[in-house]
Amino acid sequence: MNPLQFDKIDSQSVVGNVVNQISSLIINKEYTAGDKIPTETELAEKLGVSRNSIREAIKILSAIGILEIQRGRGTFVASKVSPSFFDPLIFSLIIEPKSASDIYEFRVMFESMIIFSAMDKITSNQLIELKALVDLTRERWEKDHIESVDFYVKQDLLFHQTLLEMTANPLIQRVGLTIMQFIPEYIGKSISQKNGIERSIINHERIISALERKDKDCIINIIEDTLSEWKDNWSE
Repeated sequence: MNPLQFDKIDSQSVVGNVVNQISSLIINKEYTAGDKIPTETELAEKLGVSRNSIREAIKILSAIGILEIQRGRGTFVASKVSPSFFDPLIFSLIIEPKSASDIYEFRVMFESMIIFSAMDKITSNQLIELKALVDLTRERWEKDHIESVDFYVKQDLLFHQTLLEMTANPLIQRVGLTIMQFIPEYIGKSISQKNGIERSIINHERIISALERKDKDCIINIIEDTLSEWKDNWSE
């Protein structure tokens, strides 16, 4: 590999700038999975910073799964994306919003992508599996009218996890599973609203119907309705 050009950086946010420069080279495919990056000494010289700054930047990139440090061999671009790569991103998306509605809106937007992806790949057997899950939820609701939030939160999460599996896309699945670690509380609040359980069941049935018809326009309407209902009924 030919030597790459690095820009010398000033003393402000040195470690952050090193992280950004190395990340940019990987994003632009100057370095790809499995490639060895320059040594600490070489990077320090190219960037005009101390080896300590380089070392700290490499630690950060290793912690989030972008680089791999191999003892005795050097530092390499990770061959596989670590699940922890997504944690800082998802954490900031969950923590930074001041309004719970922002979190829910993010969830709805991401789920629309999941549904669009699943729609192109779902099989008849998978549709039967999804229907059985929602039928069980409706049966319990109509038979007992038991309003145990925990049960319906579990069923809601299972429905969306099943859709996630049906995307057959490991990247979407990994991001989705990370996001789902943060949302049970908000699902519980939504389901606890007046008519929340029945509304959740109906929306899931509408999603299944749209998947059967491969009606992407209808999915958009369902997502918009879900968000609108949540905004109308949410109590901070």
